[in-house]
Amino acid sequence: MNAETKSKISKKFQDRRAEVSKEIYENIEKLSNLKTLKEAQVNMLSLRQRLLEDNHTLLEPVTLLRKKYRDERSLEMENISRNLQIRYQANEKNMVIEGRTSATKESLEIFENQITFFNESIKTIDNIIFGIKTRLDIEKTLGL
Repeated sequence: MNAETKSKISKKFQDRRAEVSKEIYENIEKLSNLKTLKEAQVNMLSLRQRLLEDNHTLLEPVTLLRKKYRDERSLEMENISRNLQIRYQANEKNMVIEGRTSATKESLEIFENQITFFNESIKTIDNIIFGIKTRLDIEKTLGL
């Protein structure tokens, strides 16, 4: 993946994170008003489902990038061990391999960071949904 493609993907992911964060915040604001509580609950469930789908969509490219990264690392290790006149210590080999495979690792980290964001957002939404349910139960008990 070239630098321009990485930049575009990073920007797209950054925009998506901002969009999701904004949507979560807007729905949290709706929780303060009893009239918009149900709407917030529906919106949160919808957003949760969309995030699950987005997260699942990213798993395939991450799997492919992880395989590519492992393959590159093993090829570099083999190359360093067999074909170079210079003899490296184990930690030096690892540093050289890290340097030579850094482009793939950077691509992998971009996707993994997005997956982590989606997972944490889903946990946040789950907590909010639980809070909505609890609030509705309390209000029902109090007869509001």
